[in-house]
Amino acid sequence: MILGEVFTGLGYLVGAVVLWWAASQRKLATAGIGWVAFSGFAAGIIGAKLTQLIAEGWPFHIPVEVAFDPRNGGRALLGGLFFGWIGVEVSKRRLGIRRSTGDLFALALPAGEAVGRIGCYFNGCCYGEKCDLPWAVFQHGAWRHPTQLYSSITAAALLCGLLWARNRVTREGDLFLLYLFGFGLTRFLLEFVRWRESVIFGLSPMQWFCLDLVVGSAVVFVIKSRRTSQAQGVG
Repeated sequence: MILGEVFTGLGYLVGAVVLWWAASQRKLATAGIGWVAFSGFAAGIIGAKLTQLIAEGWPFHIPVEVAFDPRNGGRALLGGLFFGWIGVEVSKRRLGIRRSTGDLFALALPAGEAVGRIGCYFNGCCYGEKCDLPWAVFQHGAWRHPTQLYSSITAAALLCGLLWARNRVTREGDLFLLYLFGFGLTRFLLEFVRWRESVIFGLSPMQWFCLDLVVGSAVVFVIKSRRTSQAQGVG
């Protein structure tokens, strides 16, 4: 649907604007950071598109030319995050940027998702399990949880929490760890009402990935906190 593509595109645009705003707040709004942001978003868009198309059978069961149609693909979050991270790291290495940029993306990602998930709602993707709740929506032949809107609301709430915390966490990289923890936790819970094609020991592959995010980000945060405390003690 046209509205779906509009909101999907707006999601990327909002994410880019918030990233540049966050960079300006930290006095990092330079041409180099601009190229890093562009590389990350471009690689993320391509990665999300290719991941979804490959999962659907491209290029063996779907014509090759479908990949060049902007209306197809582009909604695989894991592929977008992974390829986006590669794009950021490669561009930083080429530009000689050593400073962490994760805290900038910590605000940009939930801002973009809050808008982009509305596009998912109109496109009918990322739909929920069947239910008979008063706010259920009719998609794919049944009344279902509007999980796309749940995701939009939780992303907006996560963004608000990170905006509150950004001046309260002092170590570089901690805000990004908080984003990973918050995203992993909320997405893990949302998966229980999303349509799941496969489960492993009762959890979807995405839920296992989210558990890794939650545990991993928490462990890294604790390790960094202990090192900071030890350094202050020595000082």
